[in-house]
Amino acid sequence: MDAIVRVEVGRLRVKLRDYYTLHGDVDDVFFNLPKGSYAMDITLRAKNTAQAQTHEQAPVTKPKSWLNFGEHIASIAVLPFNNLSADAEKAYLVDGLVDNLIFELSRLSGLFVISRQSSFMYKDGLKSSKQIGSELGVQYLLEGSTQISGNQIRVTTRLIEADTERSIWAERYDGNMQEIFSLQDEITLSIVKALQIKLSPEEAEFFGHEGTESVKAHDALLRGMACHWKYAPKFIAEARLHFTRAIELDPNYAAAHAWLVRTLLFQWVMKWDLDDGLRHLAFEHAQKAVALNDKLSFTQSMLGWAHLWLKHRDPSIAACRQAVAIDPNNFEAHIFLSMSLSSAGFGEEALYYIEKAQRLNPHSSPFYEYTLGLAHYVLQDYERAIVCFKRGCELSSHFPPNFVYLCTTYALLGMEKELQSARDVFLSILGGDKSRVIEPPWTDEKLANEYERLIHLAGLR
Repeated sequence: MDAIVRVEVGRLRVKLRDYYTLHGDVDDVFFNLPKGSYAMDITLRAKNTAQAQTHEQAPVTKPKSWLNFGEHIASIAVLPFNNLSADAEKAYLVDGLVDNLIFELSRLSGLFVISRQSSFMYKDGLKSSKQIGSELGVQYLLEGSTQISGNQIRVTTRLIEADTERSIWAERYDGNMQEIFSLQDEITLSIVKALQIKLSPEEAEFFGHEGTESVKAHDALLRGMACHWKYAPKFIAEARLHFTRAIELDPNYAAAHAWLVRTLLFQWVMKWDLDDGLRHLAFEHAQKAVALNDKLSFTQSMLGWAHLWLKHRDPSIAACRQAVAIDPNNFEAHIFLSMSLSSAGFGEEALYYIEKAQRLNPHSSPFYEYTLGLAHYVLQDYERAIVCFKRGCELSSHFPPNFVYLCTTYALLGMEKELQSARDVFLSILGGDKSRVIEPPWTDEKLANEYERLIHLAGLR
């Protein structure tokens, strides 16, 4: 069967499942496309049977209009704010404010929000609003500036209609750093009002609940995030210290626990810290994060991520599904879910979610290309997998997974010349140290065994 046909059938299978989960649980007619089959099963069912089946399922928060993915709701990108402070080191606070605005807005069902990764591509400010809006496919842009002097902060914001470059509103907010949380809520609510977004009762409850009352803990979190985004061993180690400090300042700060999980696992997977206990420590913090706040998409994603590296296949997928259900605007939630599905051998569904992520993050990243390539690899669409891994390598030489799976895919296909070239480049990056080749994510036994065979065949072990 042609790979394209398999992929399209897989997409149809996933969409049918989503429909009956979200909307069709009381339909009399049930359409099913069994895995491994290309023939549709059509059955009649009683409404009470369908309802009973629904009640037997594990409870999950329903996604908010994510099947349309922003086609019929207002769309926005929050661009990096200019740092007007005399102290350039305050940049982490400015970026952190933007991160929090993106996070708060992404949780609203009446708004489609572009991910941080794509928004921050425009930090140089060289393109017009119309160009940015066209490239990201959004109606509105939020731009602004922040000035911090001692304990005082001033934030100026402007909401722009991208296509016409018309300013819809502009506002200035003054306060002190102890009021940063209420200031963020005020900006978010101003956008909601300007775009006439109707909040559900549950969404209205989001405001005023920032996860911590400690400004110092939040400051430590922002410092850690600024380090994490640099994706280098030195800065990841520094990020770990900041997140640990945030937890010391407020042990009940769920986001700090979740970010520490991400850092610990990143160090272990990349072989930057060889302590196997990091996986278990990360899992403890992931459980703590969800216990503190199970309504955060990020805490659920990190619980799924921690399960994955302990090879807990089903709990990993379940937590990552919940993360996407809580916040369908969250680009990274889709990536983590796709990874957990590919690792378990569910390539069709993994491809579905990683392609959904692309709308949220139109500008590619090494992690995105790796996850997309992994889905194609599991589907045995090796040519497309190679294209993705190569693109990921070109985007960054500091993200090893793309190099590893490019080499193993070449080895699988017997492409010796290409393998030798890719291996030489990768080993030069590692300084010839093969012990630093990353950990594999596989929770499927067959894929795990095949990886071990190919990693030796590729000459990386």
